[in-house]
Amino acid sequence: MSDFEMNNFNLQREKIIDTDRRFKTINNKLHFEDVELESLAKKYGTPLYVYSEHEIVRNIREIEAAFSAHKNTKTFFASKACSVMSVLKAIKDAGIYAEANSMYEVRKCLEVGFPGSQIVFNGVVKKPVDLEFAIANDLYLINVDSIYELDHIDAISRRLEKVANVCVRVEPNVPSATHAELVTAYHAKSGLDLEQAEETCRRILEMPFVSLKGLHMHVGDQVPEAEPFAKATKVMVDECRRLEEKLGIQFELINVGGGIPTPYKYDEENGNPLEDNMYAGITSQDFADAIISEVHKWREDIAIVIEPGRKVVGSAAVLLTEVSCEKTKTFYDLDGNVEQLVDWTFVDAGYSQLSDSQHFNWFFYVFNASKVAEKHDKYVKLAGPLCDGGDYFHVGIKEEFFAVPNNTEIGDVMVFLDAGAYTIESQTVYNNRPRTAVVMIDKDGTDRLIRREDTYEDIVGQDIY
Repeated sequence: MSDFEMNNFNLQREKIIDTDRRFKTINNKLHFEDVELESLAKKYGTPLYVYSEHEIVRNIREIEAAFSAHKNTKTFFASKACSVMSVLKAIKDAGIYAEANSMYEVRKCLEVGFPGSQIVFNGVVKKPVDLEFAIANDLYLINVDSIYELDHIDAISRRLEKVANVCVRVEPNVPSATHAELVTAYHAKSGLDLEQAEETCRRILEMPFVSLKGLHMHVGDQVPEAEPFAKATKVMVDECRRLEEKLGIQFELINVGGGIPTPYKYDEENGNPLEDNMYAGITSQDFADAIISEVHKWREDIAIVIEPGRKVVGSAAVLLTEVSCEKTKTFYDLDGNVEQLVDWTFVDAGYSQLSDSQHFNWFFYVFNASKVAEKHDKYVKLAGPLCDGGDYFHVGIKEEFFAVPNNTEIGDVMVFLDAGAYTIESQTVYNNRPRTAVVMIDKDGTDRLIRREDTYEDIVGQDIY
């Protein structure tokens, strides 16, 4: 097995622990925002997610700075990326707004203090009860995803005699070089055909309590290049301009969604983002420039609404998991000949706690936080505790293999970097293993529990027998 991957991995590990704003090493132990991770694992137990309020705020400020050329930009955090309420509260305190994809996500946002005027409601299935809740709470926007949904909005708003502010979500028919399951603007289930925009807008203009604010799109998630954002924005701008002229209206906003990528692999000199979207490829500034340049060809006074999710919280959390078992297995061929001896390292977090790794074959840097300064010089397969043959981490530094220090032992704490987005939200209780606890490191460096681990009562509490 080539040593290039291991050597490159160790170079990245050394660079991260020496220069990354989030991390430092003291006495061979990895610290996150100046807090020792092994101590947190012992204090709260594992598996454990740890968030940094500092990093959340830094990411928000980066996005805001990127859009500084268009002052009338409104940022709505995609709460589906992480809706733990203390995380939502930290985002609210940082001064941006919230986007939700279900009635309960809306309720969470309201409960942490976002007024309805700071919430956008998205989603392909909004039932009448969901829409009534949204309209009753005076949301900033409802992004209309179908004519069926629009008819419900019309009927509910008439009955309540309350204004419903809407955008019409259209598909700009622009592909992007991201994972196929993350594309939302090309051959996707979301939104209306662009050709339906005019008739839909005409219908809205005839509705007494439905207020048309603009058009909406979303290109996709973890998009590694700026070109799709520029192309899709141009499609939207051209249609907005045409509709304004044709219908004699003036839109208040254009909603361009999110999609700013987070780097999961840092060695960009060794990879191509267009072939491997674990490399970010572009920055918040690239995203902003692509959008602003197209919008300003049309109007500079209009509000630009953005809905970033992964970029806000992706780098803001790590997952801690304890080494719980080690074994060596012999791989045989069908004739009984030895093919390979494989060292397995088992941890107490599986794909039920980190489902991105299973659903999308996601890459994460994984270090031994208990011995982080030591060379990670042993190839292992890294597996979880679930009774499922697929419960191991499939994307290592060399095919399915990860690197750990040769003296890794039971009780060491492994850390998955950049684990803050779409992970907690996707946890399951498969095998009746509890969903994890979550800790926040506040801006003053204090660690506090913001979500406890599930109890047995939580898991069985909905069962009726």
